Amino acid sequence: MTPEIKVTDTIPIHLRLMADAMQEESRIIATHFGITPHKGLWQNYRQSLICKSVFIQNDICAIFGLLGGVFGETARPWIAMTPETEKYPMRVAFSFKSELKKMATMFPVLEDYIDEDNEKAIRFMALMGFKISKNKIQVGEINMVQAERRS
Repeated sequence: MTPEIKVTDTIPIHLRLMADAMQEESRIIATHFGITPHKGLWQNYRQSLICKSVFIQNDICAIFGLLGGVFGETARPWIAMTPETEKYPMRVAFSFKSELKKMATMFPVLEDYIDEDNEKAIRFMALMGFKISKNKIQVGEINMVQAERRS
């Protein structure tokens, strides 16, 4: 049986649920920047033009959003997931990809930076149509690679 998937506008309680359940890789990134996962999610939520929560069988499995200036050409999509997404990875991927198409109508360039050691995130972004740069930039103690998607 295919589980029910629901995408809704994010509300603050969703941030707490995600902070408590998010994947370890996301927790580590927040810690490297000196913030808690909840604070990182809250900052992204407050600054996002769009912020959506994804639920599978009423359990939160992802929150994603779009950071960017209203009059800019480039914006930064972001996503945080729980280990639950690994049970139905394509369901979450299709939901996110559908929203990326909408984001691309607002901004011709979508870009993000990913920890070079986070192979799952790199594969996910490539699956979403992002080109992954071989060039690295250092952010604090983390080497990051750029992921870019142009309309």
